[in-house]
Amino acid sequence: MWRSLSGRRRQNRTSDVAIAADVWERAGQAATATLPVMAEVEALALRIYGAHDLPTRPGHYRRGPDAGTWVYLGEQVDPDLRWAMVLEMPPEAGWRYATLEDIGRFPGAPADLRAASELLATCRHLKSRLAGREPGHPGDDLETAIRLGASWRGLTDALAQRSKSRLKLTPPSDPGPDRTATDAALPAPSDPVAPRPTRPKRVRRKKPD
Repeated sequence: MWRSLSGRRRQNRTSDVAIAADVWERAGQAATATLPVMAEVEALALRIYGAHDLPTRPGHYRRGPDAGTWVYLGEQVDPDLRWAMVLEMPPEAGWRYATLEDIGRFPGAPADLRAASELLATCRHLKSRLAGREPGHPGDDLETAIRLGASWRGLTDALAQRSKSRLKLTPPSDPGPDRTATDAALPAPSDPVAPRPTRPKRVRRKKPD
């Protein structure tokens, strides 16, 4: 009996190890394709980027001194090339370099833009974890995913509340009754009657005695 139980326990341990190994293998070989829910999160963040006239294409960007727009450099830029650009056009001279996730975090950025930037950065981190490109622990990924969902829902609710609170001025649908038709239906006013002149009273003189 003990042999039977120990054999079953050994089999359970072997199956658990096999399942765990299979999970790690599948995680390492997972494609970088975005999950459906994550795609909705990214779509919301990119809509906010577009509303603020910022790029929406993933990749690396550069902005020149006193320039208002970001120039797309590519989805993947070789580190040596990035270093050469920094040496040639250093940040001290006013040049700025950032990824799509970073350009929404500039000083003084609105709250919704900073929130969108954080959503994009979190999605990129989770996709890198799924592809096995970044070290980490599955428990941390689960916590990150939960926080991502909460942040997404909070931003969605905030935007919906903002759209409801806006005052919408629209022209009235009913312009009111036609004054011309109303006036035509009324009777024409009659001519004013001149007052009749009054005759002065005759004063009777008293006869002398």
